[in-house]
Amino acid sequence: MTPVDAGGGRDMLGPSGTLAVERFRERLLGGARIPEGRGRRALDFGCGDGFGAVALLRRGWRVDAYDIEPHPFWPVLRKRFGERLRLKVLPANALARLGGAYGLVLEKDVLHHVPDPVDTLRALKALTAPGGEMWVIECNRLNPVSYLHLTLLRGHQHFTARRLRDLAAEAGLLGAYLTPREARVYPVESITFQDAADRIQDALESMPGWGRFAVYHVLRWGRPDRSPMRGGKP
Repeated sequence: MTPVDAGGGRDMLGPSGTLAVERFRERLLGGARIPEGRGRRALDFGCGDGFGAVALLRRGWRVDAYDIEPHPFWPVLRKRFGERLRLKVLPANALARLGGAYGLVLEKDVLHHVPDPVDTLRALKALTAPGGEMWVIECNRLNPVSYLHLTLLRGHQHFTARRLRDLAAEAGLLGAYLTPREARVYPVESITFQDAADRIQDALESMPGWGRFAVYHVLRWGRPDRSPMRGGKP
């Protein structure tokens, strides 16, 4: 089996994945309580092999997914999901030129790669429709395993919770809130093992103070709905 990143990586073995990847996908994105799409349009920025896009599609979203280069799994995704999924190459500096307004904007493990995270957050904010939500999911710099594996050995400059909050504030994401999430790929194809791993991760999340060291930050921001209130008043 192809090696799997233990957290913070972007290549997750493709659209169908393995039991380990599916558990990770559901724990990270399902556990984050991303809302149901009901046919609305979502944006997946930096989609990689489609890990996040698949989760959104399963929740009823139609997805525009972008990355700086095509992934070998994209043809499989196109065949599987048809018109519900649009996969496109987008140069790193072209995000601000995108049009449209999305009910959900998702970014996972891309922000720490871009030259100007604040500009990127502002561009994603501009693409979020009134009443829509923006989700920024980034690996935690203070997680000891991810810091050793991804920061020291692979050069990923992840953010602390404080730094990510500061970036969100600078980008004008007023009211954004951040929650820790314990989610990691354990590449063992056993339901018994995966159930045990879930229980361990649940226990870690419940420990006082552990949130500072959890694997992921999940930053959520909602754009106010500008639709008139009942009675026609703004």
